[in-house]
Amino acid sequence: MKLSEQQGALIDELVRVGTDIVARQMTKASAGNLSIRDPEDKDLFFVTNSASWLDQLDRSSFTKMSIGGEILEGDSEPSTEWRMHARSYSARKDAQAVIHAHPKHSVLLDALNRKIRFFTLDHISYVRSYGLAPFEPNGSIELAQHVAGQFDHHDLVIMSNHGAASLGDSVTAAYRKILNLEDAAEMTYRALLLGDETSAFPENQTLSVHN
Repeated sequence: MKLSEQQGALIDELVRVGTDIVARQMTKASAGNLSIRDPEDKDLFFVTNSASWLDQLDRSSFTKMSIGGEILEGDSEPSTEWRMHARSYSARKDAQAVIHAHPKHSVLLDALNRKIRFFTLDHISYVRSYGLAPFEPNGSIELAQHVAGQFDHHDLVIMSNHGAASLGDSVTAAYRKILNLEDAAEMTYRALLLGDETSAFPENQTLSVHN
């Protein structure tokens, strides 16, 4: 697949993120998928191929598609979750990257009907809020619709008994959000183990978003 310098640089950034996601144990085997909107055509995007292991990606591990679902370039089939990525870009014109991982604390707390609490300034600044999507089969139109619908109001969505997805105006922004969601979930989990049900970031604090 022929890539411009700008397209290649963004895909290389996703490759690095994929390696880091696995290193942080936020997904296993071929679970999870990543995409970027084509910087040269806002109606196109690049998404990881089906059955890709996120710590074994390279530039050949991506399929170029239209938001309408047409496969344009690539050496393999796109991820079964391509509909979720396509619907997300359609719903959010500002989104430049979508990351879908399987952060275990976030998924566990949702399965237990426990709200993820925010404890740090980073949680408040980068996560801010998250949506919930009911369980639907992997790769289904219904799942894509539910996730995209939640992206109307949030930048992060937890998919019940499945995983989480984030979007941002850059690869770094999208990844930072899902990292902080999982960090908040892990801290909530640890607080619950200690018997704490209420502690959280103080309300009505003056906040400044980190650069």
